[in-house]
Amino acid sequence: MKKIIFLLTLLLPLIWVSCDTIEEDERLVFPKGQTSETTPITKTENVQKIILEDYTGWKCVNCPRAAAKATEMISKYGEQLVIMAVHSTAFANPSSGNDYIDFRTEYGERWATEFGCTSLPTGLINRKKIGAAYTVGDANWDSEIQNAINSQEHIMNINLGAEYRLEDKQILVSTENVFLKDYSSPLLMNVVVLESGIVGVQYNSDPNFGTTPKINNYVFNHVLRKNALIDYSLSLNGVAKETILKKNYLIDVDPDIQDISKCAVVVFVTDAQTKEVIQVNEIHL
Repeated sequence: MKKIIFLLTLLLPLIWVSCDTIEEDERLVFPKGQTSETTPITKTENVQKIILEDYTGWKCVNCPRAAAKATEMISKYGEQLVIMAVHSTAFANPSSGNDYIDFRTEYGERWATEFGCTSLPTGLINRKKIGAAYTVGDANWDSEIQNAINSQEHIMNINLGAEYRLEDKQILVSTENVFLKDYSSPLLMNVVVLESGIVGVQYNSDPNFGTTPKINNYVFNHVLRKNALIDYSLSLNGVAKETILKKNYLIDVDPDIQDISKCAVVVFVTDAQTKEVIQVNEIHL
């Protein structure tokens, strides 16, 4: 009898575990931020696009000059160029001087360190290393953007849909990633929100913005906001030509956003090994 009780004691945990067996379809749990919900695709592209990351800060007296250069580049290249203003480093630390407005993000700070964006203003163009560095001074943005347009291989297109859900304070983003060529390296997806039209304080040394060293009504555009989805896996082992990878994401709206109607969602795909941006697209809310 004691032997039977002993055997039952050993078997009961196994029986209990077997009752909790998870079916294969129940194992398909989406990563945080990814969803099966969809919204209609309304922004399609069939052109190679370039992203200029403008690393900036309100204490940087030369940054208004660089922001003006970025605006000039949009006028020149149109929708083929996406601008993302990354407020980072000590130049972006909030204080009483700017009413403690904080545009910094955790990933923006990480990128500034990773890509060597310590002396501002500076920029990244498709996160491509130019010579020994990733960074490009604003005086060279035009020529390097043109070089990128001329030399960047058109691997894929990113088609987008985006929907703001007021009741949930969330943005639903649907993507269709259409591959025009084979690609052998792992790929990462980034989904970020930018806000424009924010009025605040900016230090300045550019006479085009007046003689005062402090602009109290400066307009910040393309500001990278919090709650982005960074380095989500798109493909672990590369992708074959004519493949379409569909991904859907839910982003919690940064509570510091002032006007959602002045926001845009930017999606960019990077090579996980080289860090280079393969393709980018932008859709306004």
